[in-house]
Amino acid sequence: MGSRRRAHLALRCALLAGLLLAGVGVAGQSPASARPERPAPIGSDPFWAGTAYSGDFPDPTVMRVGRTFYASSTTIAALNIPVTTSTDLRTWTPRRSSDPARPWLNDAMPSGAVWAKKQRTANGKVFWPTWAPSIARLGTRRFVAAYSVPRAGDGRRCISLARSASPLGPFTDRSRAPLTCLGGGAIDPQIFRDRGAVWLLYKVEGSPDRIMVRRMTGSAAGFSPASRNVVLMTPRAAWEGAVVENPAMIRFNSRLWLVYSGNGYGSHRYATGHAVCRSVSGPCRRQGRLLATGPHLAGPGGAAPFLDLAGRLRLAYHAWRTGNIGYPSNDGCVDTKKGCAQRRMYVAILGPGNGDTLVVRRKY
Repeated sequence: MGSRRRAHLALRCALLAGLLLAGVGVAGQSPASARPERPAPIGSDPFWAGTAYSGDFPDPTVMRVGRTFYASSTTIAALNIPVTTSTDLRTWTPRRSSDPARPWLNDAMPSGAVWAKKQRTANGKVFWPTWAPSIARLGTRRFVAAYSVPRAGDGRRCISLARSASPLGPFTDRSRAPLTCLGGGAIDPQIFRDRGAVWLLYKVEGSPDRIMVRRMTGSAAGFSPASRNVVLMTPRAAWEGAVVENPAMIRFNSRLWLVYSGNGYGSHRYATGHAVCRSVSGPCRRQGRLLATGPHLAGPGGAAPFLDLAGRLRLAYHAWRTGNIGYPSNDGCVDTKKGCAQRRMYVAILGPGNGDTLVVRRKY
């Protein structure tokens, strides 16, 4: 038995021991909520409160409150909104648990909207398969999470909003209907505040894909009644293939920047592009790729820009490791040299380039 497989077995034994110490049976009629879920994907670190995490964390967004950075991602480990914190942008620790004896009960949004589709794990735990949440601060104790989730009935992905008094949650979604379900589905939302206005950027799936923007009310309770959807971008550059997605904006160096992803997320062709925009509603001019597959990382995308404590432009993004792309369907990868494929989070440093361009100063 190899070292990785022994470690995998040790993790399973640790889970069993934790259940026994908590007084929970591993057979019979024990409640599913009392049992930890297997990390997703196979071979990833357990996403447990108080334990540093560097495993799967796709479509990350990062925001800062005081000297602490908060990162959220697409659902992992059957969590609706996973959230981690860091003070140095290198070590990230999952949020606190609702029960210290069960560190896996650390969901920033314990339940989803009533209209949203649920899924059930093999252990019976119910969760909402969210994508690409974006958390924004709109007041001293007002935080809004925009996220995408399938609608019950037809499974079309729609965007919804949840609220909390803390960036760690718990976030609550009291909506009775989606905010928007345009086209083949609405995904990858970003709430963007700019010069007193609040906007929502997102992707509409279709032929072609569209990156959209629409103004919201000041409290981000919904779209502004007088607003309309504006198309910022459709696929055009060769490297994008038929896909543009994950839009996110930031003002930096007296310019308004749009970063986005192109091509298929499960391939080495996935990459992060950038554009400079005249206003939030456009027009935007493409300035080429910022991140693409290299000797160490592959398919860098799902990116979100933010400023660090020194005012430097940072970019949180996910990437596969080169030569190890695509989620595993079984645990045969655990004992291999490459390990199991994951989309881990990295944080780059960006800076102004020549003209209206950005350049990568450091990839991670």
